Amino acid sequence: MPDPIPIPEGYVGNLTPVQQEKLQQFWKIIQQSWDPTLSSGDDTTSVASSNTNPSSRRRFFSFSRSSTEPTDEELSTIPPNLLASLKRLGAGANELRAVQSLLNQLPGDKIRSTYLSMLKQDHPDALCLRFLRAEKWNVPKAWIKFIRALNWRANEYKVDEDILAKGEEYAFINSRLEGDSTAKKDGEGLLLQLYTGKGHLHGIDLEGRPICIVRVRTHQPGTQTTKGLNDYIVHLIELVRLLMVPPVESMAIVFDLNSFSISNWELAPVKFIIDSFQEYYPESLGAMIFYNAPWIFSGFWKIINGLLDPVVASKVHFVTGARELEGLVPAEHIIKELGGPEDWEVKYIEPTPNENERLRDTATRDVILEERKALGDKLFSMNAEWITGSGGDSLNSRRDVVIQQLSDNYWRLDPYVRARSLLDRTRVIQEGGKIDFYPGPEAVPEVVVASEVDEKVAVKETNSMQMSAVEA
Repeated sequence: MPDPIPIPEGYVGNLTPVQQEKLQQFWKIIQQSWDPTLSSGDDTTSVASSNTNPSSRRRFFSFSRSSTEPTDEELSTIPPNLLASLKRLGAGANELRAVQSLLNQLPGDKIRSTYLSMLKQDHPDALCLRFLRAEKWNVPKAWIKFIRALNWRANEYKVDEDILAKGEEYAFINSRLEGDSTAKKDGEGLLLQLYTGKGHLHGIDLEGRPICIVRVRTHQPGTQTTKGLNDYIVHLIELVRLLMVPPVESMAIVFDLNSFSISNWELAPVKFIIDSFQEYYPESLGAMIFYNAPWIFSGFWKIINGLLDPVVASKVHFVTGARELEGLVPAEHIIKELGGPEDWEVKYIEPTPNENERLRDTATRDVILEERKALGDKLFSMNAEWITGSGGDSLNSRRDVVIQQLSDNYWRLDPYVRARSLLDRTRVIQEGGKIDFYPGPEAVPEVVVASEVDEKVAVKETNSMQMSAVEA
């Protein structure tokens, strides 16, 4: 048995007293977003200590004092108890205006439902701690980042509705539509990424983090729509979330730069990936590995580095050759394409007939969703006790039981709200949430495997020719 992965400080299971207090404060203002009865109370942490870094605190308050105080009308959307808590925690004028704007876009009841939808199988505290760590434990700023991510998910990108529920099968169907519609082009764009294995998930690194390998040489600007490419990026990130087996909470990306040339460079998708990890999925990226970068990449790296948050930049590794990669990935699981011994290559298996049949069983879905809502209500009620210290000695254990029930509930709900993917067909993701990172060839079902489209041809042909190759 391998040694257990140590839990870093600031994560579930290893919080300092101050971090525990910050988490409780964060939960409090989340729930005050929809619960006007949850008193603002007297936080034990004073405004002067709301940031753990004194120098960062001075900048924060200086910035706030220089801003004109918002009027009562400007703050009318903010529930009074939430407003009082935010002020007590040191939120300044600009932060309060941001809160007001966000609540206009995403009212309290929608925050509650979107949070439960985003939660999946995650530990609820772990999801909150991502945003706290990303904002260096500044509770008001972490809340704003959190609500912005929920708003993006629910109102802007419609992740659960358009990406997860529709999935690969929807893109496959749209790609075969007659004519030259936007839906057809977007479907072809997403499928192009799948058939060429532009980004594929395989195995774990030495820290137990799931790995995404990006074959940069397969990218040619203009061969897919922006939406088709961005949908694929979000699709991959959401799949990776399901592969994060506790205590692992992040992923590793290997950018394979073998045969990279100027023709493969495009800023827009690079920026979309960085924005996604920094704004909407913070603290989800554990390592960013650039493998076999040629000298020509150095100029592009300066652009990329300028977009990275310092915390993300600290997770970057430049690696040359399989021997160096062994410092990050188990040697026996470095695939041959990267110079290692593992005889594995990505092959796309097309959606199978009726694999998404349960998506149409809305009656069963609604029953499980009602159970999820009831479990959420239990969790939020326990949080209120936990925050005020009125829950007694058994509260933590009772809360842990509900959290586990929420995770189990998600895996029962999963086939009714998420379309099947390549990872389901190859049994990396199995029924009930079992994850097998190396299922072996015997786990692959006996279905037609998509034609192995030559990378160099696939990235240069027109969409119609690409789909002809797929259908051949």
